[in-house]
Amino acid sequence: MLDYNQGRELGDLMRYATSTMPNYVERIGSEADHGKLRAKAAEWGLPLILVFSDKAAGKEPSTTLKALSSEFRRRVLIAEVRKHERTAGLANGLEVSSYPTLLCLGAKGSAQGSATDSRKPLRFEGKQPTHGRLNTFIGKCALGKPVASKPKPEPSSAEGKQEL
Repeated sequence: MLDYNQGRELGDLMRYATSTMPNYVERIGSEADHGKLRAKAAEWGLPLILVFSDKAAGKEPSTTLKALSSEFRRRVLIAEVRKHERTAGLANGLEVSSYPTLLCLGAKGSAQGSATDSRKPLRFEGKQPTHGRLNTFIGKCALGKPVASKPKPEPSSAEGKQEL
C-alpha cells in the first residue's frame, strides 16, 4: 500500500500515479545492448519488441508503454530504442525510417521462429500509436501464456546416446 500526501488536484494525482507505475521496458542505448537483449530473449524463449522512439534521452517511457509492459510481462520483452547517433546503425540495419516504429522479432505465430531469426519482422509504423493499436500489435507478438522459468536446453545427440 502506498500513502499519498500531496495535492488533490488532477495534475498532482496523475503525476503520482504515473510515477508509481511499474516499468518493465528495457532500454537499448547501443548495438551491444541490442545484442544482449536478443540473447536474453532467446534464453527465455520470448519474442522481442523494439520500440523506436524520437523521445529525448533521459525521459521515462510513455505511460502507455509502461502499462503494456506490465500487461504483457513474461510473454514478450519490450525495449525502447531512442533516436541517437549510437543507435543510428541499429535503426538503419532494421530499415527504420520513421518514428515511432515498433518491430516484433521472434514472434511464435509469425514468419519468424525465434528471437534470433533473421526473417522480416512484423512492423507497426505510420499510424498514431494509441493504446488500443499498440495492445493489438503486441498481442499478436506475445506468447499465449507467461514464461515462468527458463526453458531447459535440449540435450545434444551425443549426450542422448551416452545415457542409453
